[in-house]
Amino acid sequence: MEFKSLSIKDSSLAFIISFAVSQFAVLIFTLIGSLVCSAAHIDIINFQLFLNGAYGYLILVIVLNSGMLGCFLYFNKKKANNIISKPKIWKLLLFILLAAIAFFMLSPIINCVDSLLQKLGVPLNYIPYDFKALSPPQLIASIFSFVIIPPIVEELLFRGLIFKGLKSNGKTFSIIMSAMMFSLFHASIDQTVYPILFGLLLAVIMYYENNILYCITAHMTNNALSFITSYFDIPLYFKHWTYILMAVLLLVVFLSVVLYFTFKNSKNTKLNIEKGEFKYLYISLTIMAIIWLFVNLNR
Repeated sequence: MEFKSLSIKDSSLAFIISFAVSQFAVLIFTLIGSLVCSAAHIDIINFQLFLNGAYGYLILVIVLNSGMLGCFLYFNKKKANNIISKPKIWKLLLFILLAAIAFFMLSPIINCVDSLLQKLGVPLNYIPYDFKALSPPQLIASIFSFVIIPPIVEELLFRGLIFKGLKSNGKTFSIIMSAMMFSLFHASIDQTVYPILFGLLLAVIMYYENNILYCITAHMTNNALSFITSYFDIPLYFKHWTYILMAVLLLVVFLSVVLYFTFKNSKNTKLNIEKGEFKYLYISLTIMAIIWLFVNLNR
């Protein structure tokens, strides 16, 4: 059996279809839940409260990510796409360290952006429940919701499939474009900057290592640190002008390092998008941009 390589067409279709399928899966789940509540004479408000709790949120995360995982498996079928190999322990530790450094380097600039958005009256996305009020089983459910499931599925989809389909069109193009697509996929104005910045790092790791396990490890480390700082209410923001200066300096250092590896030895990599292939990329990005605008303008 002949296995074809992933193409930019595969990346483009997987990008927009995975978003549609995952959102549709959540819609169907909430609709079925509402119908069951109605049939059982249960107040719909109680169902909403359940969804905003640790167990309900975990179910939503599973439903959402199941749609994304299904798309990954479908588009990855019968493709020459070897993305998993035996990891080296020292590299796993290295990428855990890099992810931790990136988290603390990027947190200041993200907090500055969030503060600006709040001053402009833009509502931010918050976790629907209080971590500190959780029982041990609920805390474990939350760890799966934030730290374990999303990093695995998102990395398989974005770095394991979408990035690999873009890769044949050059290193710089594939790294930057996949990071932008990763950001658009979140469909939230306050989750625009960080996915781009962190997505650049993850794409660089995937380009040089070609092992999705390293990307998953880095992503899990990032989410774990975010979870820990939220749970223990560790302040990452200080109201002083020097904090903004520090945030900008850290951002410059981060971008300098990541972009160095993005553009390093990329002079000979030509952008080679066929007309038919580019059509799929253009359409998918246009649709996702419209969805992004619609979602954020109606919040």
